[in-house]
Order: sequence, then structure tokens, then C-alpha cells
Amino acid sequence: MIDFLQQNSSLLNIVLTYLVIINVVAFFAFGIDKWKAKHAKWRISEATLLMLAVIGGSIGAWLGMKVWHHKTLHKKFRLGIPLILIIQIALLFLTSCKTKQVAEITELPQGQFAPEHSSTVFIVMYDRSIGKEPLLKAIKKYKAKIIYDYNITPGMALKKPDNKTLEETMQYFRKVKGVISVEYDHIYRLTDPVRPKQVDR
Repeated sequence: MIDFLQQNSSLLNIVLTYLVIINVVAFFAFGIDKWKAKHAKWRISEATLLMLAVIGGSIGAWLGMKVWHHKTLHKKFRLGIPLILIIQIALLFLTSCKTKQVAEITELPQGQFAPEHSSTVFIVMYDRSIGKEPLLKAIKKYKAKIIYDYNITPGMALKKPDNKTLEETMQYFRKVKGVISVEYDHIYRLTDPVRPKQVDR
């Protein structure tokens, strides 16, 4: 999902704009409801406040609780809002770990298997103690493209230049300082036929 949005910048802008707006709305909704509570005015329902968090405004809702000191004694908010935020962060993390496959899917003659790896994308792992500066310099020099930078682990998904083969590109990056491994970006599809395992006799 993250990689899909990165490849579609207009959609990414829409999503980011939505998240900013919904979090601002959630933040001020808690402030407005706090003011209404003090002045005995018509209140914003608890269901609405929670829904704002569920549909993407969990950060704004959490900040609203802290800044306005509102709903902090209500168990469903004190525990519910942080829980919603944690779940949303976990979902974001899970989707960011999946690298978008950029290889084109083409029909193969009957009986042949689909390619096992992307024809343009590969994975590079580097030594954290050395850092990624040498790798970044090599990427710029070789005119490769960063598809995804794995922040949790020291690695990147890279796309080869159009005028280079995947093999020669991978061979080039194996020689870069600090690089531990360069591997294919494997593709797994549910529609692929099951291959029988080879048993050594």
C-alpha cells in the first residue's frame, strides 16, 4: 500500500491532505466539546469523537485529550484512543514492509512457471555500523532508484537503471563499501502452481 502510494504521487497527496485535515478536526473537536461541557451547551457525542479517531484522526484525538484535558478520566477514551493509534501504526508498519513488485506480469506458455523475482528491483542490505552513506553515493553515481528504504532494518529496495541489466547492477552494488548482501526481490503469487520439492536420494 505504501509503495503503491509512492508510485502515485497525486493519490499520496490526497491521502496526506486527508490525514492532516481529519487530525486537525479531531483535535479541535475535543477542544470544542470541552468548552461546551464547561458552558452546559449541546455536546459532541462520544461516538463521534471515537469515530474521528478510527477514521484516521487518532493522533489529533490523543493530542486533543492531552492539550484540552478532556475525556482523560473516561476509560473508553483513556485506553481506547491509544489502542486505536497503536493499531493504526501497526497496520502502517505492516504495509510498509511489503515492497511493491514493479516487474510486469506477462502471460507465459502453458506449463511454464512465472518469474521468481522482479526483473528490475533488488534488495540491498548494509552494515549498520558503516551506515548507508556509501550506498547512497553509489545509488546516485549508478543512477539507480530507491523504491523503499527499510527504516527498521538496514536495507533498501532498489530499481536498476533502464540501460543496465539486473545482474550487472546487482554485481556493482555487491562491491559497494558496507554492503552485506544483494538479493533478488522475490515474487510470490497465490496463482502460481505448487512445485514439487526435489528429494535427494
